[in-house]
Amino acid sequence: MTGLKGLRVLIVEDEMLIAMDLEAVISGWGAEVLGPVPNIDRALALLSEQRPDVATLDMNLSGVSSLPLAEEFAARKIPFVVVSGYSAADHLTNRFVKKPYDEGVLRQALEDVLL
Repeated sequence: MTGLKGLRVLIVEDEMLIAMDLEAVISGWGAEVLGPVPNIDRALALLSEQRPDVATLDMNLSGVSSLPLAEEFAARKIPFVVVSGYSAADHLTNRFVKKPYDEGVLRQALEDVLL
């Protein structure tokens, strides 16, 4: 396992409780959390200032598809894990974690995309 300690992880999640939980879990692994951000515009603004090592991405941000952000991550070569209740999003990345997520599965997915 690569480990996440010291890495910058961007969290893109519109549901506040889930975002706070992801932040606590990921920071507990020793990573620096960027965000969480609830929408595409805030994520793009953050990307203009900082470069995450990896990201988590919810595919439905308050009823708006985050596909453009997934494409931006791919263009910038930022690995990401889709963390979503929408299984149709699993074709966007080699790692998909279904909500509600299991911490071990999430950690493994993040480490896998960093390889």
